[in-house]
Amino acid sequence: ELLKAVEPTSNVFHTVNMMQLELFVLFQDWEDALPCLTEAPDTRNRFLAMHASARGMFLEALVYLKTSSHASSWLARRKRKMKAIKTLQKLHGLVEQGNDDVRHYMHIIMAECYVLEKNVSAAENNFKAAISIAEFGGFLHDKALAHDLACAWYKAQGKDDWANFHFESSQKLYTEWGATSKVETEHIYYN
Repeated sequence: ELLKAVEPTSNVFHTVNMMQLELFVLFQDWEDALPCLTEAPDTRNRFLAMHASARGMFLEALVYLKTSSHASSWLARRKRKMKAIKTLQKLHGLVEQGNDDVRHYMHIIMAECYVLEKNVSAAENNFKAAISIAEFGGFLHDKALAHDLACAWYKAQGKDDWANFHFESSQKLYTEWGATSKVETEHIYYN
């Protein structure tokens, strides 16, 4: 609703859109995140800072992957997955150019790709790598997100011990980061 009052070409529009996208991803509200990508002009191109652009690519890929499994048709699922893979390739290019601050993004996206392909060991390895690299780089919120996504995946598989481990880890990190609303919401949902 905030975006309706702002000119779609303005920096305010793109900043608000990016903030909404961040919140939808934080709360894993994938279907509500999708319009931030499909109904708005390309947000990534509006941000000149490398991190903001890379972050936008990461969020885009993650939302496309997470919504692909619920798409209404085979073609829509394929298109979303292909958009995510194309964005993953762009992130890989940033890493090859020496931007190691996006390496954990790649591993989260790759983990989610492997989740869709039901490749358990590759998904596990990429979640572990994302968590480790995010910790090394000091990306507390992304480490929490990786734990959160791993928790959801393990829970869906019925691996409650691993789900609980990742849940507790994400809660600790979100608390440390100051995301109290996320922690409160997750305790209600998970328990």
